[in-house]
Amino acid sequence: MKTVQFIGRISPVKGLPLLLEAFSKEQSDLACVGQDEWRLRIVGPGEEPYVAELKDLAARLGIADKVDFVGAVYGDDLRREYASADLFVLPTHGENFGSVVIESLAAGVPVICTKGAPWSELEEYGCGWWVDVGVDPICVALKEAMSLPQEKLMDMGRKGVLLVEAKYTWKAVCKKIMDGYEMVLAASRKNSQP
Repeated sequence: MKTVQFIGRISPVKGLPLLLEAFSKEQSDLACVGQDEWRLRIVGPGEEPYVAELKDLAARLGIADKVDFVGAVYGDDLRREYASADLFVLPTHGENFGSVVIESLAAGVPVICTKGAPWSELEEYGCGWWVDVGVDPICVALKEAMSLPQEKLMDMGRKGVLLVEAKYTWKAVCKKIMDGYEMVLAASRKNSQP
């Protein structure tokens, strides 16, 4: 059994109805070709009335038996959640960054993220998909990702780890800051020469 995962605060801005609808369409397509091996795990805290709405939507879409609403998870259990996924999806309408993307990539998991978050690097580094906000774009990315062999998903996951190491570790961030200071100092020296 393979896992598509969402981790985060369960709220309307996160776009979970889009993910549920796209996952439902993809489940129908997979069933037609005899592949019915994916589950969707939704991990995170949320207001109970909204979580109930999402559960009702999953039932109406006929995928309630394939969707796990896990609730809030923290610490080592959260790290295990990230590591257990085969694919991570952030279907957001708007994020200023989306730290869950880094956490998924650091765990070696390829990511589908909507353009509601600034993650064009997913495609640049070959570790995921950066798609328009909407059911159809998410569905297209899910279809591609879910049809890939496990080895390809793992290769994309390794590329995601390299992206995080290159740009988002403390060492990489400190180097970027130091390089910036060096540029400012060099320009200052150049401008102060007679």
